[in-house]
Amino acid sequence: MYFSQYKSNKKSSRKRNRAKGQDTQGLRRGLIKFIILAGIIISIIPSVYLIDRTYRFINEIAYLDHYLKVRSVRVRGNNFISTDEMNPYLAGISGRNILKIDIEDIAGRLKKHPWIKDVSVRRELPSSVVVDVVERTPAVYVNNNGALYIADEEGILLGDKGGGPLNLPVVYGVTLTGVKIGEKSASEGLLSAIDVKKELSAIPWIELSFTGIEVDERSNIVLHLRGYRIKLGHGGYKDKLMRFYGIAKDLKDKGVPYKEVDLRFDSQVVVKTL
Repeated sequence: MYFSQYKSNKKSSRKRNRAKGQDTQGLRRGLIKFIILAGIIISIIPSVYLIDRTYRFINEIAYLDHYLKVRSVRVRGNNFISTDEMNPYLAGISGRNILKIDIEDIAGRLKKHPWIKDVSVRRELPSSVVVDVVERTPAVYVNNNGALYIADEEGILLGDKGGGPLNLPVVYGVTLTGVKIGEKSASEGLLSAIDVKKELSAIPWIELSFTGIEVDERSNIVLHLRGYRIKLGHGGYKDKLMRFYGIAKDLKDKGVPYKEVDLRFDSQVVVKTL
């Protein structure tokens, strides 16, 4: 009798399916890991790039801040005010970023100086600040209880300026009570004296530094020159001084010495001789 052997293929088929399933799951897990890894790498790249750009930006900012530091402050137009005298008004500028300084604030501080009439401040990149100053013009000395103070052409009190005497006349009889340095005097007599000084400046042989301008309570003016005096009264100073110029020349040509010329009246001139 012949017996044939038969072995079922079901078991091996199940094994193959199981192996195939395991391979598929492994492939899925590998694919998932790959995707996760790729995502991590993709997310890291812009982060690294951003960090690099941030680092470079910070270095560039630090370099620019160093490059734009104020290293010089140039003051121009100052004849009466020294640079050292202006330093307190320019404090805190040197070493700062030139783009961060407030030039309007600096100009405002400088205008508080009594001698500064106007000022402009500008940046000169990369590291300089330029200050252009317009100073007040000193007009007269004012004798106030024995102390001399300078007033400008507008009657603003500038204080007692050191550095040597200026070629200015001295005004007497004007009170400065209540007037602070940098403020304008309301004295009509002082303004009249300043007008007289302007006219005297046009007469070449008048020595302003040896001239006194006396002002009385009615703002009448008496000039005290070397050896003589001139009574001008009030107003019309230009015409009166032109008349005096002609009279003085005529008296000099005639060799007549004089000690006083009274020009207060339009119709007559009174000359007191020696």
